[in-house]
Amino acid sequence: MAKPLENMAKAVWMAVALVGLSMAENTSPTASGASTGASRQRIIQSDVSSQQLQIAVYNAVGSTQITPANLRPASAEEMGAMEQTLQKYQDGIENLSIAQVLQAWPTLDKQRKAKLGEVFRAFRATSWTRKLDLRCAAPTVVEKSASLDCRENLTYGPAKAKPRQAGPIRVAILLKAQANGWVVENMKRLD
Repeated sequence: MAKPLENMAKAVWMAVALVGLSMAENTSPTASGASTGASRQRIIQSDVSSQQLQIAVYNAVGSTQITPANLRPASAEEMGAMEQTLQKYQDGIENLSIAQVLQAWPTLDKQRKAKLGEVFRAFRATSWTRKLDLRCAAPTVVEKSASLDCRENLTYGPAKAKPRQAGPIRVAILLKAQANGWVVENMKRLD
């Protein structure tokens, strides 16, 4: 019985990595593994920045090539709005709700949406807890886009057993500015 569950966990993690799912550390999980939203650590680590790294991230997921000359650091206001977008995305993942994920990532393509549905069904079929820790370097902005270099680490397993970990993996996240804040434009696994 343990082997099929372990294989399912690996399949779930591969789907998560394929889709580019990202969520922050859930510091007060409920029995189902969903977050209550009461106490969370920040996703964006404002003390971590690397211009060369951010150029590589943007070039990996962006539609145009950039140089150090057209980069600027995100303002505190922009970082707050970006954090809010990533928290909305996290809430959707933790609540296993595609509708909530689409609030943060409205242009999520059909293939990723289908993979996301598979991941959600797999978690609903178990009583497993899940926590995907996301930590991102401070974003850089080019016009109306922001790139973030992030590390994801998935902790999963039955509620009463020792949790397993998969990761960390590097993920590039590209956000796009809109009138009412930021939205996810793309995510891509980097390693």
